[in-house]
Amino acid sequence: MITDAMIRNAGKYSPERIPDSWFGTVPGAAEVAPPILDLRRFTPYLCALTDIQLTANALVAVVARYNSSRVLENTAAMLSAQQGAWYLPSKDYLYYNLAGVTAAPVAGYTTHFSVWVKNPSVADKIFQGITLSNEERALAETYGVYNTVEKGLLPLSIDQQIAREYIVTGEESHSRTITLAVAGTVYTIENIYPNPGEIIVLTRIASTTGAVLDDVRFTINRDDTGPYADVRTPALSLVLGGEINCFIPAVNEIRLTTSSTLVPGAAVDFRFTFQRIKLTNILRCRFGLVSRDEVPGDTWDKCKAGIL
Repeated sequence: MITDAMIRNAGKYSPERIPDSWFGTVPGAAEVAPPILDLRRFTPYLCALTDIQLTANALVAVVARYNSSRVLENTAAMLSAQQGAWYLPSKDYLYYNLAGVTAAPVAGYTTHFSVWVKNPSVADKIFQGITLSNEERALAETYGVYNTVEKGLLPLSIDQQIAREYIVTGEESHSRTITLAVAGTVYTIENIYPNPGEIIVLTRIASTTGAVLDDVRFTINRDDTGPYADVRTPALSLVLGGEINCFIPAVNEIRLTTSSTLVPGAAVDFRFTFQRIKLTNILRCRFGLVSRDEVPGDTWDKCKAGIL
């Protein structure tokens, strides 16, 4: 489950996309308890729920809330076992859950999804109506950010930002088969390291669909932080639509591990994709790796303003 603490951790190398999954019984005429996603205290970050994958079922409805908007939709005609067209952004409250439509419960239901986390620039804050500091107001006036936001040219979308600023020097998809010989033991899937002058970004994960009682985990750690994401595999698969999108940058390393509760001796297949990205001055500024005086020109100020 994605928590407020995980959101704060993910704001380190903004923007980042955290993967998660859920499986279980959707209760009759009620919502899943506790909720699948319930984020309330993630200021100053901006979050967006996206990439929801589920199975079409007339007895199951999607319940979502983001800022002041509410969603209650039956899943009967939704894209089944594929990621649907969802983008639910919020600056203060983000909620996703499933609910039974009739008195009959639905057993063995699964879903997976991702949450974008962004540390807002000055342009983001102006667009969202968030109060600026004195320094931020000065940057907004210097670079004409107020007018550019009013024109609709800022803030840049996350897709635009990544396409402009993340120079891909390589992309790899790896496959590993891990035998979980002892229940409750952590096994390494792979440790990934960047080349000099680069960072790495984990972009997709997938695995064999695990049995519910086995509770196989696909755990992601990066750099010197604690567990970044802990995805339970019964909601995943190796076929199209079964993998989860993510965007997890790391400066030093990404560590992928797995464990299980009840499957000693079982072999589980894992697949994951990552990109090698050139570590530019823009990324150094955005990630807080340098101060204003350590980069040439006004790169630091423009990054903070949201122009770059």
